Amino acid sequence: MTLVPPTPGTVTLERHRPYRRVLRMVLSLSIYALLQEKTLVPPTTGTCSDQNGSSPPVEPMLDEHDDDYNKLQIFYAIFGAIQRIEHVRINNYVENIVRNYDNIDFIMHFRLSREKTFQLINQFRVSEIFMSLQDAGRVKITAEKHILCYLWFVGHQSASYRDVADRFGVTISALYNIITRVTDYIMLLAPNIIKYPTLVEKEETETFYRERKGFPGIIGAIDGSHIRIDKPLEDPDSYVNRKQYFSLHVQGTVDHKMKFMDVFIGYPGSVHDARVFRNSYLRNDLRELCADNYFLLGDSAYPCLKELIVPYRDNGHLTRAQRHFNRKLSSCRVIIENAFGCLKQRFRQLYHFKLRDIIRMVRVIHACCILHNIANEQDLQYLEPAIDDEYPDREAQNLNINIDEAAPAARENETGVHI
Repeated sequence: MTLVPPTPGTVTLERHRPYRRVLRMVLSLSIYALLQEKTLVPPTTGTCSDQNGSSPPVEPMLDEHDDDYNKLQIFYAIFGAIQRIEHVRINNYVENIVRNYDNIDFIMHFRLSREKTFQLINQFRVSEIFMSLQDAGRVKITAEKHILCYLWFVGHQSASYRDVADRFGVTISALYNIITRVTDYIMLLAPNIIKYPTLVEKEETETFYRERKGFPGIIGAIDGSHIRIDKPLEDPDSYVNRKQYFSLHVQGTVDHKMKFMDVFIGYPGSVHDARVFRNSYLRNDLRELCADNYFLLGDSAYPCLKELIVPYRDNGHLTRAQRHFNRKLSSCRVIIENAFGCLKQRFRQLYHFKLRDIIRMVRVIHACCILHNIANEQDLQYLEPAIDDEYPDREAQNLNINIDEAAPAARENETGVHI
């Protein structure tokens, strides 16, 4: 009998736990010894033959109440379970399959264009994080596989550690380390990727809103979003948000291109947007960020400040001009909701993050925001449609917020803008 090795790139069954072979052998010998003890021999050595001269299988002649019968049943159950513990792996997925993807297939699988992905790979390859593996003589997984594993994991909602490990031919522990290394590396990119706009960038955003929306002075929009998580092990009640599910709070601020200029991540879902904002770095930097009469837009969950314009609270007695102002503000502020929608559409793990380590989740979410800024917006047309959010973020949190005494003239003049 000729054994044909599996073709590279095909799916094969691989027993990747050596101890299972030993355990199967021990159980096989135990079952055989038990049968021999009961003078039950394998069919090939039996003395009873049918008319064709073949030996029929010999059934164990054990009483159901016999201890040996019970032992045999346990042996069979364990042996069968071990036989089933086999995982499907894809051999040489990166080498023989990924490299044959066209650009659209590549984007669908890895959420970034091939060009952006290989920029990351080349940068990661010469990073201190990856080079330190070489110095320690431990490099077995390439820089390319590091980045592709990571993008697959964050890009697919149903991607578990086991699924990704099997697809890329690595162990679960190796994948865990890959996720850690790549997250650490991407976080190092943050100062150059997620940053406050320059004066030129502020003018570009302000011009966009003034000419397209008739709303001058805007340099960005702020809002909070919730990342659904499983029940945390510690203090789970604090993570239950007002929609009654466990979540992590993400505060984001974007420009007119849906690029994050600031993110603040990690508060439990029960914490109100206004409190998160009050404790964020952005609150302290707001005056400097919005110098020269610029401002951000927020929803009614935020306080009204000179640097942060929010809609009039609808008490049923708004004037026509105030309602018109609210509609205009909402049409401009929707950019931040769209940004969160695009973030989750691209990195679908964020629809429901199922890791247990809160700090690890916060760092991966932050890394996804960085990758969002790196990605091309045009790539979204090749991705699966966004999931209809059962618990939308855009609904304002209707709690009473004290209005700052320095509320801007835009609010005092009802519309305050050229409409």
